Amino acid sequence: LVHAYLTDGVVSQVENGDELQNFLHKNVRNPLKLTLARGEPNYTNYTADFKDVIDYIVCDKNSTVGHVTLSPNLSDLEKSEGCPSAIFPSDHLPIISDILLGDTV
Repeated sequence: LVHAYLTDGVVSQVENGDELQNFLHKNVRNPLKLTLARGEPNYTNYTADFKDVIDYIVCDKNSTVGHVTLSPNLSDLEKSEGCPSAIFPSDHLPIISDILLGDTV
């Protein structure tokens, strides 16, 4: 939902569905031309009960993306049986990207 709004400028419509999502589809637009700075990872939140992408880094489509830090290894996350843990102190995993703006390009 958020990803589509930020990158496509519109919330997807659902056929059998969510009244709020359909309202947003009809009435809310994002005029910015954004893209994901590091692509979409497999997960940014990894707990025993919930694993999904809920964090994004977005930037203007004309920005230059430099260094991108990779997501933690899935086997390391599985060993800790979810986050937070001694290895990963937050339930949100780090997503890091260098974005070059303006005259620095």
